[in-house]
Amino acid sequence: GEKLGEFVQGIGRCQQLSSLALDLNSNQITGEKLGEFGQGIGRLQQLSSLTLNLPYNKMTGEKLGEFGQGIGRCQQLSSLTLDLRCNQITGEKLGEFGQGIGRCQQLSS
Repeated sequence: GEKLGEFVQGIGRCQQLSSLALDLNSNQITGEKLGEFGQGIGRLQQLSSLTLNLPYNKMTGEKLGEFGQGIGRCQQLSSLTLDLRCNQITGEKLGEFGQGIGRCQQLSS
C-alpha cells in the first residue's frame, strides 16, 4: 500500500486511458490510501470502464467518501465494477461514497 500514491500519480498522467482494470487483492491498502487512489482515478477524464478488485486489504470507512468523489469526476464512466469485500468498511461512510459515485451520469452497469 505504501507506493499506491506514486502508482496513481503515474496512471493519472494517462489522459487518453478509457479502460482500467486493476487487481490489488491483499496489498495492505488502508483507508487513507484509498482516498488518494480515488483522487488519482478522478484525473482520468476519458475513462469509460473501471474494474477495481480490492478485497482483503485494510480499508476502513476512512476516506471512502474521497474515493467515491474521485471516481465521480470520471464523467464518461459507463461501467464500474468494484470488489471491496473482506475489508473493514462500515456503513456510516457508504452514503458519502454513494454520493460521489452518483455523479457518474453515464453509468449504466
